Amino acid sequence: MENFINIIFDTKEEVDDIVVSEVATSASNALMESETNYVLTESEKGQTILTVETHVPLDEIESDEVANNVANKLFDLGYDNFDIEVSV
Repeated sequence: MENFINIIFDTKEEVDDIVVSEVATSASNALMESETNYVLTESEKGQTILTVETHVPLDEIESDEVANNVANKLFDLGYDNFDIEVSV
């Protein structure tokens, strides 16, 4: 994926379609198409990584805004140990 949002959970997490949907909703200015592509992987350290493809490249300001929106949504869902990376 050329443009993406990575959410790296500090531990192994069960990430379901609701989480993916909420992330997609909070990153709506980066996702201009109706279909959202995502991949769930696990790091060598046992972390769950959710990668969501963005359909447009983001500049630094847009990237910060998307990361903030996604973080707030994840806090609302009860997650608190994660990092967010947004490609720029």
